[in-house]
Amino acid sequence: MSRYSSGDSLRVSPPWLVWGAVALILSLGIALTQLNSQANPAPTTERPPIYAHDPNDAWNRIFFCLFTRTVKTRLSAELDAGAPSIRIPYSGFPHELAVSTRPLERLEIGDRAIEPLYPSFITSLGVSQVLSEPLYTQFKQALTDALEEKTARPPLDRALMQSDLWAAHDLLFQNSYFAGAEGQQLTARREQLLPLLARLIKRLGLTQEEITALPDNYASASVGAHLPGLFEPGSGWLEVQWHLHRMHDHAADYRRAARIFVKPASLPTDTQEFLNSLRNAPGITSKLDAVALVIQDLLIQNDGKVVPSRLTYDIQLRRFIRNEQGALIRTEVEEYELSRRLLLIKPASGGLVGLDEKAPVYLPEAGNDYGFASLERNRRGEGLPILVTLRARCIACHAQDITGMFSFSTNSQPPFPPVAQLNPLNNDHAFYVAKRKMERDDFKALIEEGKAR
Repeated sequence: MSRYSSGDSLRVSPPWLVWGAVALILSLGIALTQLNSQANPAPTTERPPIYAHDPNDAWNRIFFCLFTRTVKTRLSAELDAGAPSIRIPYSGFPHELAVSTRPLERLEIGDRAIEPLYPSFITSLGVSQVLSEPLYTQFKQALTDALEEKTARPPLDRALMQSDLWAAHDLLFQNSYFAGAEGQQLTARREQLLPLLARLIKRLGLTQEEITALPDNYASASVGAHLPGLFEPGSGWLEVQWHLHRMHDHAADYRRAARIFVKPASLPTDTQEFLNSLRNAPGITSKLDAVALVIQDLLIQNDGKVVPSRLTYDIQLRRFIRNEQGALIRTEVEEYELSRRLLLIKPASGGLVGLDEKAPVYLPEAGNDYGFASLERNRRGEGLPILVTLRARCIACHAQDITGMFSFSTNSQPPFPPVAQLNPLNNDHAFYVAKRKMERDDFKALIEEGKAR
């Protein structure tokens, strides 16, 4: 049961680690999500020890500036403390959504599969926060201190930090205009941060050998979390590709690759014919036992080349449960998100934290919104994030029975191109995404800024 502070606003407990006792807790094998729901919320000035025990470590300060926020939100009536509630219209549901009448405060540590500087979907609010005091001075100093370090950190630490800094750089690069009286000052500060980020990202570049030697955290997590054998021959899972463009790739600015897997309900005699039958077909999931989306991190080598890594950032699973007659009974959903701290202190865990369908997550603002704590705006452009269950978030995009699958839907007319079966060990889609990234202006600017002194 979560604990809440008294007063006009409620503060939900931190969603991730109980920092002071994490090593002991992990050794006892207690689930992170259960422990976090019991923790008292820390003040937003407290820096979580992601990369070192010392909260004042430069990398911990960087992480704090990028990720740790107190989010004012409304809670769905499905969740504890979601009452009293009011009903509001939401386009992703066939009925109105019941949410709490009062906004609540929720401390987000940020050590999960989210981008920094949130909210960032159709808003510069998240970016503006790090360009405003006190975060701006704190962030700039933390970057400067990290650049002045004399000793290189381990490859896994560098890979995780590079990924987060890279995302921050892209968001700052894209947000080049700020309105209002303070717009010029925010723009000037942006110009100060971009080269610092680029120089540190370059310094964190890994060799090809270091990237190859990074842990396969999906394989590690499979042991304890019983993840499906997506990458194993003979598992029944197929990695597939129809259209090269994927919204998840675009949403991550091509720093990560979204890989799609399907598991046929029965072993097809002709795999190609079966895959082609999925194209633009109604009731597609009647042919499938399960589908999976795996988000894979890309990294920048020390030679400036973007390459796939073995680091899995996020996993989304849907299983279709049927009766003896083959009719759908229910769709089971679960998700696994990367915790940097867990991966660093307990690599054998894979660093992936499981979320069941009742886990609290933020509702997307639109079907192409993969951001975090997005604003649910009304016609006047006003609104707050809404916290719902994982199942409700899935319904918002994939319909009430959670069977919608956009990977095989299109508005075009036949003849359709064939569906390709990929070898999951070849990283075909990840190499495609890496190539796209290196062609983009944000990446070219990053490389040029990294050369400046």
